[in-house]
Amino acid sequence: MIMPQGSIGQAPSSIPVKIGARVRLAKGKLSLMLGFSSMLGFLLASPQAPPVLLLLVGGVVLLAGGAASLNSLQEWRQDRLMRRTMFRPLPQGELNPGQALRQAVLLIGCGLLLLSFVPGPLPVALGLLAVVLYNGVYTPLKAKTMLALVPGAVCGSLPVVIGWIAGGGQAGSPVLGALISLLVLWQVPHSWLVSLIYRDDVARSRMPQLLHHLSEPAMRRLLVPWVSALAATMMLFTLLPLGLNATARTVLLCAAILLALVFLLQVFLHYSLNYRTLFIFLNLIFILFILIVCAARISLPSVAGHPLGNIV
Repeated sequence: MIMPQGSIGQAPSSIPVKIGARVRLAKGKLSLMLGFSSMLGFLLASPQAPPVLLLLVGGVVLLAGGAASLNSLQEWRQDRLMRRTMFRPLPQGELNPGQALRQAVLLIGCGLLLLSFVPGPLPVALGLLAVVLYNGVYTPLKAKTMLALVPGAVCGSLPVVIGWIAGGGQAGSPVLGALISLLVLWQVPHSWLVSLIYRDDVARSRMPQLLHHLSEPAMRRLLVPWVSALAATMMLFTLLPLGLNATARTVLLCAAILLALVFLLQVFLHYSLNYRTLFIFLNLIFILFILIVCAARISLPSVAGHPLGNIV
């Protein structure tokens, strides 16, 4: 087995290297995507883009980064043993556990502080709930059962709920249900594709994994209904009264159909796929969906200073 070269007690002093290590410790790309999802929730509740939206997105990104930093600290010993994770900052010795803990506390604190400036107590409460679910339930549970995916999916859907509530949306709205479904349905194939990319790691791992019970072809087939359900949910947004223009609806519809077709066709290929390409494709379509909906909502016209398209 290839072992990382660094030592957990040693941390390089180069400022650019440390900044990069800290961003990777916080899983910067994933944290940014969760921030975008909170923006989606806010703009679907209200198409305005006030300054508080920046506080919301910044708060969610910092909170997600803090939770991810704490997760990296919780799992660094296991991370040393897997090819997928052995080059993360803690196993490589780019940062030490004390630095990781301070970063986690600082980011979580700053994230909650920014969310406290968002109207109402629920954004902060939901933010705290997300941290508890991710670091207190999902992280320890995933070493024991595959059912850890359930609290993980709930946690991953909370940023869009925070955005929706902050934008003035009602808790019982069917649009909120569609938003939560969208996030949950994206997370499951996202997670399974990571397992398929690093299936050699999964085969050696003692952690409960679906690939321990299903063959690779079976996993490929299982991706189809989940991704198809995700595509159907994306199509649903073109039918809801969100004020989306014809161009936005057409692009979203085409993207959803393309997503479903690509994952359906991969079942009939009789050779090992490049799962990383499928992973990138899934996430690009998802990001494209978020950005198109957000842009279309912001561009809605106003009447007498009040934007059209508010949803309750």
